[in-house]
Amino acid sequence: MPNSDEKSDGRGILSAAYVSTNHDITRDDWLHEVFPEWGTFLNKEIDEATVKSGTVALWWFGGPSFAIKTSSGEIFLIDNYAGPSAYSSYAYCGVCRTSGAPSINWLRLGPQVIDPWAFTRLDAAFSTHHHNDHCDLYTIKAALKTTRCAFVGPAVTVDKFREFEVPEDRIRLVRPGDSVVFGNTEVMALINYDVIASMTGSGGPGQPRPYEDVAVSYLFKTDGGNILFMADTSYHNGYVTIGANHHVDVACINMGHAAPGATDKMSPYETMRVAQAVRTEVLVPMHYDNWANSQEDPSVLEWLVQREAPGLKTVILQPGARFVYPDDKNIGRYKYPDYAELYRPEYSWEYGSPSKGVATS
Repeated sequence: MPNSDEKSDGRGILSAAYVSTNHDITRDDWLHEVFPEWGTFLNKEIDEATVKSGTVALWWFGGPSFAIKTSSGEIFLIDNYAGPSAYSSYAYCGVCRTSGAPSINWLRLGPQVIDPWAFTRLDAAFSTHHHNDHCDLYTIKAALKTTRCAFVGPAVTVDKFREFEVPEDRIRLVRPGDSVVFGNTEVMALINYDVIASMTGSGGPGQPRPYEDVAVSYLFKTDGGNILFMADTSYHNGYVTIGANHHVDVACINMGHAAPGATDKMSPYETMRVAQAVRTEVLVPMHYDNWANSQEDPSVLEWLVQREAPGLKTVILQPGARFVYPDDKNIGRYKYPDYAELYRPEYSWEYGSPSKGVATS
């Protein structure tokens, strides 16, 4: 059995020595040690991050899922999905009802980069709507037991919170035009034209539920800038009212492939048009990466913006990426750290002069 001191770096990443040394394991050991793939590394990064005054930090977990940390220390989750691949059926699923498909497989592509059980602080968990990947059982059950965070959502989502046994004193019901305040951060609920959400769940053919009941957009107002999350919206001309009435610095907007017959995610062109309507400075596309049936190439969006809206900045993130506004607004594409700063040429076996017994710590 490997030395227990070698098992982890203390930040949730297992050592190569541990995983390459023979020892007995069970299936439960494998599941616990391999999933989530990033362990608690990102939880600790968010917890320990210092956000300087005049900035705001955003982490993308892939798909629709984000965290925000403000300069005053508030930490929020937005549409965190810690769940698996799943299938949906015509009896409930808005995409199935739109397309007429009896069932659709939603095969998860992205890694689990966050451990929902390992947060030491959460001020609130926001759900834009009641779809499983935005109102997530796994995230909610974990946050209920490990934090005192509030759970924020529109009416149909609040019904789901109650189904998941969230206590009433931790629920915040919002409709477009409402705002909630946590610490030094105000969050406004704005209109969200999510056609698919309006047809998901109850209601008969031709009887979609009102947008105001099923979905909201969230505008986080921070000293570093205003960040807008628009979840699974479809394109709608009414979004010009957000641009006219609110200042938006960064907009996180869905994008994806849609086969003819149903539009679950917006095309790159529609995503760009929504960004133009809300008058954002920075567009962060999302949701194009996590489901196999709606995967899209973000370079198509970059090409469109360069051609049609060159004043709009696009930022293409990677799962687990940290984006600090306004510092990172011109990065274009996020690049993972390569740890070159840790390289010490004098210890190289190839081009240095290492000696036996040299300390490498």
